[in-house]
Amino acid sequence: MPLYVMLGNLKSEAFATIDGIEERDRRLANLMESLGGRIVGLYYMIGRYDFVLIFDMEKKEDLVRFLAILAKHGSVRTETLETIPADMFYRVSKQV
Repeated sequence: MPLYVMLGNLKSEAFATIDGIEERDRRLANLMESLGGRIVGLYYMIGRYDFVLIFDMEKKEDLVRFLAILAKHGSVRTETLETIPADMFYRVSKQV
């Protein structure tokens, strides 16, 4: 299953309800599972980004649906990256 890394920043709306962030993260996990995905890791950070979410999602259509739902709620700004497994990178790079 494709693995994704989402880097994100919380907008002011998210900080206005920061005391409910744990519940919001549970809802995020439930949403992800309802779309056939799974959270591998979620970390809050200090620096350029406020959080990193590592997850897998089988279908691209479900990924787009997930991203659209996040955008609709508007409390985070994200950048999502698709990973390349190291073994695939090694195999393909040897063919060049």
